[in-house]
Amino acid sequence: MNKLTLDIVTQEKRLLTVETARVTVETEMGEITILPGHIPLLAKLKEGLLRFDDGKGSEDIVAIFGGFLEVDETGKVAILADSAVRAKDIDLAKVQKAQSEAKITLTDKKREIEFAQAEAALKRTWLELKAANSKPRHSTT
Repeated sequence: MNKLTLDIVTQEKRLLTVETARVTVETEMGEITILPGHIPLLAKLKEGLLRFDDGKGSEDIVAIFGGFLEVDETGKVAILADSAVRAKDIDLAKVQKAQSEAKITLTDKKREIEFAQAEAALKRTWLELKAANSKPRHSTT
C-alpha cells in the first residue's frame, strides 16, 4: 500500500476524493502527517490547513473549519468537516470584502450578536486568505 485515499465531506457536499501519498492536517492535539501504512486513528480537527500531495510533485491545500478525521487499516483517510474549501476555489475578492465588513462590525461593540458573527467571519476569512495565499510546496519524493 503506497497510496492513501483522501475523502473530504462537508455538511453540504463531498468536496473531494483523491489518491495521495500523504496528508498533513491540524488536529486538537497538534499537526499530524499521515503516510501509507498509518495505524487506524480517530481525531478531532481544529480550524487549519490540510495539505496533501497532488500526485504531480506539488501539494494541494484545503481550509478546514473543524470536524473529524478517521484513518482506517485500508489507507482511507476520511475527513468529516464542519466546513471546508479548496484554496484554488477561494474567491479572494469576496473573502477580502467579507473581511472588511467583519472588521467594521467589530468596531461597534454595541451590537453583541453581530459582533460575535463578525468575529467568526473574520476568523474564517483569515484562514481562507491563508489557504489561498499559501504557495504550494513541491514534493521531495
